[in-house]
Amino acid sequence: MKADDIVKLALELAGYPKLNPVQRKALKHGLLDGRNLVVAAPTASGKTFIAELAALNTIINQKKKAVYLVPLVALASEKYQEFKERYSKLGIKVAISVGDYDAADPWLEQYDLIVLTNEKMDSLLRHGVSWVNEIGLIVCDEVHLLDSPDRGPTLEVTLTKLRMLCNAQILALSATIKNAEEIAEWLNAEVVESNWRPVKLYKGIAFDHAIYFETRENYELNPSISPIELAIAENTLNLGKQALYFVATRRYAEALAEKLAPLVQRYLTQEERELLQNLASEVLNVLEPPTRQCERLAKCIRNGVAFHHAGLLAKQRKVVEDSFRSGVIKLIVATPTLAAGVNLPAFRVIIRDLRRYYPLRGSVYLPVLEVMQMLGRAGRPKYDKWGEGILIARSKAELRELVEHYLHGEVEEIYSRLGMEPVLRTHVLALIASGLARNETELEEFFSKTFYAKQYGDLDELLSQVEKVLSSLIAWKFVEVKEKKYEATRLGRRVVELYLDPLSAHVIIDVLAQRETVTPLGLLHLLTKCAEMFPLLHVSQRDWYELDEQAATRADELIFAPPEPWSDEYEDFLCELKTALALEAWINEASEASLLERFRLTPGELRARIEIADWLLYSAKELMLLLRNKTMARELRKLRLRVIHGVREDLLSLVSLEGIGRVRARKLANAGIKTIAQLRKVPLATLEFLLGPKIARKVKEQVSKGEVDKSLLELGESR
Repeated sequence: MKADDIVKLALELAGYPKLNPVQRKALKHGLLDGRNLVVAAPTASGKTFIAELAALNTIINQKKKAVYLVPLVALASEKYQEFKERYSKLGIKVAISVGDYDAADPWLEQYDLIVLTNEKMDSLLRHGVSWVNEIGLIVCDEVHLLDSPDRGPTLEVTLTKLRMLCNAQILALSATIKNAEEIAEWLNAEVVESNWRPVKLYKGIAFDHAIYFETRENYELNPSISPIELAIAENTLNLGKQALYFVATRRYAEALAEKLAPLVQRYLTQEERELLQNLASEVLNVLEPPTRQCERLAKCIRNGVAFHHAGLLAKQRKVVEDSFRSGVIKLIVATPTLAAGVNLPAFRVIIRDLRRYYPLRGSVYLPVLEVMQMLGRAGRPKYDKWGEGILIARSKAELRELVEHYLHGEVEEIYSRLGMEPVLRTHVLALIASGLARNETELEEFFSKTFYAKQYGDLDELLSQVEKVLSSLIAWKFVEVKEKKYEATRLGRRVVELYLDPLSAHVIIDVLAQRETVTPLGLLHLLTKCAEMFPLLHVSQRDWYELDEQAATRADELIFAPPEPWSDEYEDFLCELKTALALEAWINEASEASLLERFRLTPGELRARIEIADWLLYSAKELMLLLRNKTMARELRKLRLRVIHGVREDLLSLVSLEGIGRVRARKLANAGIKTIAQLRKVPLATLEFLLGPKIARKVKEQVSKGEVDKSLLELGESR
C-alpha cells in the first residue's frame, strides 16, 4: 500500500479530517520510509497517531509486528482499547501483555500490534521470545522517562537489547525535552521537534485573588472566597468548565477535594445530582464493608468533585476518570502520578504544590519537565478553544520565582540512570543468562551501545561497577566462569526469568534453602528485606510503642533478630515489622477498613502490596523447588495463596470456588461448612440462605462437576 493510502486509511479510521503540522513534519522526515525518529512535541499534539501511521505501514507493507512500549499499566490498557477498537476491523490483531514476568507469552506470536510495558518487554527478552526478529517497529512512548531512577535503566537496557536483536524502526515519543538531539544520536534517529498544540495553552500564576497571564488578560477572583484554590474553582465553574488540581500527597488531595465539594455542589443540575448519587453508591460499595476512604470519596462524588491517587482501587479510579470525561464530575484533585498516566484533559490545570520533599535534599522545586507534563493536560481539543495552566504562588517573592523558573525557564536535560549498582546487578545477570554478553569484552561492547555511553563517553566508572557486580553474582552462585567465559548457572537463569533483583534472590536463598519451617510472620518479614517491597510502610510516633511491644513479644517468630532499640537500624526494622504485620493482618482476614485504620494502608496500596508479595512468594517457592526443598516450597505456596485471597489456612479449599471470596468463605465456615465434601452434601436451600440463590446454584454446579482449583483444595483439606 502506498504511503498516501496508508495516511488516508488511518485518517478515515480515526475520524480526523487531515494531518496536523507535527504529523506532516514526521512524514517529511521519513516516518513511512522506515527512518528512526524522536518526536518531541507537547501533550495532545498527535504523537500517538504518528505511531499508528508507522504501525500500519509496518504491519500492512512489511508484514512485520509493531511493538508499542509504555511506562504504566494504565497507559497500556488505554492504548490497547483505543487500538483494538480502531484497527480490529482491518483484521489487525491487537494484544496487550503487562503482567506475569515469569511467562514467555507464546500466544503473542499470533498478533500484529502488541502493547507492552517496558518491564514486560524486558521480561519477554529474558525468556528468549521467538518472535523478536519479526518486530519491524518499536514505539517508545514517554522516552523522557530514561531520566527516571526507577524506570529509566530498564527502558535504556531494553532499547539497547532490541536494537541488537532486531532490525526495526524506532519511534521515540516525548513532550519537549532539552537534549532530544542527544537521544536521537543514540538511537541513530532524526528529531521531529514542534511546539504546535491543537488547543493553545496559556500559562499563568494565581496570587492574591487574581490569575496573571503574560500573553492574555488576567482574571480577577472573588475576594470573599478563600483559600485561593476555592476562588479558582468558582471562577472555573462560572465559565462552565472543568479543572484538574495537582497537590503533593494523597492526604492533601482528599482534604482539598472535601473543601471544594460544598462550592461545586451549588453548580449541579438535578440530573447531575441523580447521576452522581448512583456513582457515589458505586464507589462506596466496591468494598464490603466500605473503608473510611471509600466514604470520603463517595461524599465528594455526590457533590461533583473527586480525589484521585494510588490509594484508590482500580474500579474507583475508573469511575472517577470516566465521570470526569463525561462532564458530570467537575473537579478532580490528584497527586502527580495522574500526569504520567491516563489521558484525562481538562480546560484548566492548577498546580498548588510545586515543591517535593527529599530526605537528604529537603524541599526542592519540581522539575520543569514534570510541571510542563501536568500543565499539558490543559485544553480539550473537542471542547475548548484554549486551555489554562495555573501555578499557585504564596507570596510576591514566590510569584517572581515561579515566573522565572517555570514560565521562562527551560526544561531539564535527560540523563542516563544506568550507573547504579542495584540496577547493574539485575541487568548484568540478565545479559549473561541470555547469551548477549559472555565475557568482559562483550559486556563492554553492550554497555558501549547504551545511552549512558553516548552521554558520558568514558565507561571506566561503569565497568568498575560491573566488575563489583560480577564478583557478587559469582559469590552467590548465579554466575560461573568457564574457560574465561561467564555462564549463568541454572539458579542464575531462574532468577533472571523470575525478574528478581539478584540480591533479593540471594537473601531468600541464604535464609530458606536449609530450613523446613518458618512462621508466616517470619516469611512476611523476609519479604520486607527484598528491594521489590520498597518503600515500606512509614512508622509514625504513634506506631512506635505498639511496634516496640510486638518486636519484643514476637521476636521468636522472626527470622532476623531485632537490632538494639538505640541503634540506627532500629527504625528501619520497625518499618519492616509494620509492613509484615499489615500483611499478616490481611491473611488473618482483617478488613480493608481495619487495615486503613490500624496501619493507614489504603485499599489501593494494599492491592499493590499483595501483588508484590504474591510475586515474591511465588519466586521464593520456585527457587526452593530448584534447590529441592519441597517442604519449604509447600509452605511458601500455602502462604502465597493466603496472601492472594486474604484468608486463614482453613478457608483455602472454599476460596477455590469461583464466586467465593474471603467474606462468603468465612460465612460458610461459621455455619459449619468447611470442606468441599460438606458443600456437596449441604441442601441447596441452606446454601441459598447463606449465599443468595445465584451464588448458591453456581457453587453447587462447581462442586457437583468437580470444577475446583485442585491446588487450593489440596492445601486446604490436607491440614
